[in-house]
Amino acid sequence: MAVIKNNNSNLIGYILLAAVIAGLSWLAYSRLDYRIEEVDKGFSGEALRNPYLAAEYFLRKMGQDAEEIKLFSTNAKAPSESDTVLIPGDRTAFNRRQSDELMEWVKSGGHLIITGRANKVDDKAARDFLLDPLGIHIGWKVVEGEDVDREQPVSVDIEDEDYFWLIDFVDYQVIEVNSSFDQHVLWTIEDNDRIHAVQLEIGSGRITLLSDMRIFRNEYIDKYNHAEFLYSLSNDQLRHSTTGRFLYSLFEDHMSLLEWLNENAKPLVYISFILIVFSLWMIVPRFGPIINIRRPVRRRFMDHLVASGNYHWRMGHYSRLLLSVRKQLSNQIQSRFPEWINLSRTDQIAQLSELSGMQSSSIENALFDTNIERVEHFVK
Repeated sequence: MAVIKNNNSNLIGYILLAAVIAGLSWLAYSRLDYRIEEVDKGFSGEALRNPYLAAEYFLRKMGQDAEEIKLFSTNAKAPSESDTVLIPGDRTAFNRRQSDELMEWVKSGGHLIITGRANKVDDKAARDFLLDPLGIHIGWKVVEGEDVDREQPVSVDIEDEDYFWLIDFVDYQVIEVNSSFDQHVLWTIEDNDRIHAVQLEIGSGRITLLSDMRIFRNEYIDKYNHAEFLYSLSNDQLRHSTTGRFLYSLFEDHMSLLEWLNENAKPLVYISFILIVFSLWMIVPRFGPIINIRRPVRRRFMDHLVASGNYHWRMGHYSRLLLSVRKQLSNQIQSRFPEWINLSRTDQIAQLSELSGMQSSSIENALFDTNIERVEHFVK
């Protein structure tokens, strides 16, 4: 009867627990409001790596051959004279040789679209091997009291058109010219005494200098008339009979620190490599004993006898060792001189003294002395 009662109480407890869980679930379901919201996590995949991927796809949709290239790489195909090359970075990784190659390509008929690093007034530390010889640079121009966070797009008047383009340049980045500037200007984009774009005729080609390239990035290409402006620049090579390609190079993004050092500081890279190899060779673990290149010291036979005698004296073996040595010596003498056994003790000492040249007292102590109290006597 007790077992049946216990089972009934457990069953009631399970029922109550299930009822509580069901009530809580119904309460949560009735109070919670389910909604599905889309959260923009930004660009992913290739668009995360390439900030100008949307501009490339737009130009392809418009029928313009567009692709990303790697300038100055060993496998890169050089652009032709009818191509347009856009370099969105500030080209801090370009050295003088690479800049000269670009300028020679422009002079032969190419169209180069670039920007530069915005330098403060009288900043002589930064060098731009393309813009400095032209006498032009990118600078800062902030009017006192102006709110730079509330920028307004620049209105661009299009020739032979009935409307304006709106382009949202960064207001405080402007194009400035030096006193040495002496280039043929084809057109400019100016707003409130601020120049944001200029196209120069260099030889048979053109250089289009923009105050910034933000307008062509993935997040800005669809704003205002940025896409139309890019398309017009990509088709600006009207002097050529053949349609050129639109190429853009993310040179700064592709160049690692090691590549930059190899391009601009080769001696430092080589010296650092040699030092690293030498340091690793010095600290590498050695296997086995180190070879002693010093000539070992050869000890005398007497030194070994002294060391052996001291050891046996400490171990208490001197009595047995001494008797064994005396017996072995007596047998060797007897094998060479059979009459030795018949000689008296005095005659044996005299005979050995004559053969060895040692004093008779030393021979007597070595062969017959049994009262040895010090280790020096035993060793001797």
